[in-house]
Amino acid sequence: MEWVLSVSALLVAASFSAVAVYLILTLKSVSKTLDTLSRSLDGLKGDVEKVAKETEEVLRSTNRLIQDIHEKSESLNGVFQALGDVEKTIKGFNDSLGNFTVSVQEKLERNKDALAQVVQWSSIVLELKNKWEEVRNRKKPKRAEEKEFQS
Repeated sequence: MEWVLSVSALLVAASFSAVAVYLILTLKSVSKTLDTLSRSLDGLKGDVEKVAKETEEVLRSTNRLIQDIHEKSESLNGVFQALGDVEKTIKGFNDSLGNFTVSVQEKLERNKDALAQVVQWSSIVLELKNKWEEVRNRKKPKRAEEKEFQS
């Protein structure tokens, strides 16, 4: 029975050795994987730092652009307010002009008979003036002839 114990001890030792070898191989494989992962993470860390710096620059540029757009929109607000004031002024002018036109038309309508008489009298006065000048112009040559005749 002793030899069974020896064989059993030998089998246990061989199994333990096999498990130990298997664990060693597994741990070596895990160690290689972890080394590769560590190198990849180191490279990735550098890439992440570069991306973070570029992202920070893009954010700064975006903030400057937003600030510039905000300033320009503020300056445009004044222009739009001025245009609104101009629109109100033009509307007021148009309303006043419309009221004035209506008032003139009403007055002309009320006074059209008197206006027609004024036009008639004006034409009569102009005709009289023209006749008067005609008569004067006819008399002038006669006076010039009389003066020549007397000399």
